[in-house]
Amino acid sequence: MPVPHDLIDSPGTILLDGAMGTELHRRGVDTALPLWSAGALESAPDMVRTIHQNYVMAGSRIITANTFRTTTFTYLRAGYEIDDARATAHHKAQLAVSLARDAAGNQALVAGSMAPVADCYSPHDYPGISIAKDTYRELAHWLKEAGTDLLLLETHITLEETQVALQSAMATGLPVLVSFLINEDLNLWGGKSLHEAIKTAVGEGAAGILINCVTLPLARMGVDALAAQTDGLFGVYANAGRSHPSMDGAIAEKVPDEEYVAAALQWKAAGARMIGGCCGTTPSTIELMNKELSRLA
Repeated sequence: MPVPHDLIDSPGTILLDGAMGTELHRRGVDTALPLWSAGALESAPDMVRTIHQNYVMAGSRIITANTFRTTTFTYLRAGYEIDDARATAHHKAQLAVSLARDAAGNQALVAGSMAPVADCYSPHDYPGISIAKDTYRELAHWLKEAGTDLLLLETHITLEETQVALQSAMATGLPVLVSFLINEDLNLWGGKSLHEAIKTAVGEGAAGILINCVTLPLARMGVDALAAQTDGLFGVYANAGRSHPSMDGAIAEKVPDEEYVAAALQWKAAGARMIGGCCGTTPSTIELMNKELSRLA
């Protein structure tokens, strides 16, 4: 099995995996909010494992455990009482990492996902620093306890919440990657600039910085900005849609894998070393990307 820091520090492209939530939906699994992809840990755990396996077979070197919504806060939103919400979230986080670890074997690292506490597309839903601290401290501990190799803070939109998440993640001693959701003004959806976000991530000790859950044109803008503003490891995993996905991750008009991979090769040429896929991408997307990256190498 690769060692996290060795993989992160190695030259060449690090191929990430693709979507989990939209892939579950595509395969007929219920992904209703507020649990979204976490619901599959109860209803279809074998499918979660299979999707991870498909990404590993496609060439992913890092796969992300299905912990995007395995938090006490989310299960409270789903109607659980506090003790049951915490116990269920803990169990599902452990299960999600176990499923990813089973799939990864000795071929890939497992990242634990730490998403915005409330919603990726609604900065005004941020519940405040107190709830954020409790949520991230708890989740980061569970993810390390379950055996993740690194932590991935993904789709972050407000700077205060990102910093709280980073501090909790860094306290585990695991390598931490942080990924932002940006708009056409190169600002986080919460209003702060990507430049400020990069400074915060670097200041807190993040091992790499990414952009995710954006359209292909916006991904290119983000990559160019990262190339100009950081000397460290950076990357991108975009959506496979012509526009942003709906609140539940649905893609209205999907771009062909060939178009996605062509864009990914441009990201690589611009300096991105971590490349994968977000909403709407599939194991086929990653397989084609792996083939083209291998051909270039």
